[in-house]
Amino acid sequence: MRQTFPLDSALGVVFALGGAAILQQALTMQTLPGMNVGPGLFPSIVGAGMAIMGVALTIQGWVVRDTPEDDAPPLVTWFAIGVVASLIAVILAMPYLGFLVAGTLFSVGVVLLSGGKWLSAVIFSPIATTTIYFVFTAAMRVPLPRGILG
Repeated sequence: MRQTFPLDSALGVVFALGGAAILQQALTMQTLPGMNVGPGLFPSIVGAGMAIMGVALTIQGWVVRDTPEDDAPPLVTWFAIGVVASLIAVILAMPYLGFLVAGTLFSVGVVLLSGGKWLSAVIFSPIATTTIYFVFTAAMRVPLPRGILG
């Protein structure tokens, strides 16, 4: 029986190396005068998380090898395509609509794509987006695009 390199392990190595590269670059960012946290805090957290989870995925790919590739669920689904399309749309729209409007529309879209109801999406999305907005602007003093709300 021929041993092959598991796809999960290959993806884990890519994520671990990418996370390490992000972490290395984030640690070189200088703190701005008068700021409690520097611009590298969030990228450092993301890079470290990517590196740690990449290592875990690499190990898991070698340990758990009982799922044949034919039985694995498809990587590309309508949900995944919808989320990626929504991400592209929100990235393009955010400078014009602002974080609150674009984030709320994105959140509504993802809730509906995942099978949620309109009422849940309309209630959850503004609350989640506003909470994230105030965490970034008030607590971390990170400016977010205001867009049409000025």
